[in-house]
Amino acid sequence: MPRADRRTFSFPKSARLLRRSDYDVVKERGRRFAEGPLAANWIPQPGGPVSAGMSRSVARVGIAVSSKVGHAVVRNRVKRRLREAIRHELRSLPAVDLVLVARPSATRATVAELRSWLRRASSRIGAEGEGMP
Repeated sequence: MPRADRRTFSFPKSARLLRRSDYDVVKERGRRFAEGPLAANWIPQPGGPVSAGMSRSVARVGIAVSSKVGHAVVRNRVKRRLREAIRHELRSLPAVDLVLVARPSATRATVAELRSWLRRASSRIGAEGEGMP
């Protein structure tokens, strides 16, 4: 696979929520919805829209999978599938900080189903984001 293709489907650190404080801000101030195998909390990225001439901001995504989902092997499998879905759909997500919380039904979800969920969530966030101040 050519190098450019590999980068196209990456999930770099710059596109991840890494600090607990980032998760807390999204949870406290963000909007939320739950549907199917995942629940989502999101907030528009600070800094607002990107000016002309600059590249489009990439969403920052965090993943949370609690012990309610299953034991460690199951939780890690869910996280791997979810990261793979995010790698493929990251470019289509609006510029938001997004925390995805796996629900117990996520153990049965395939990568294709998670990708489909992310596409639906992207359009929902985009539609709800237009009405935000």
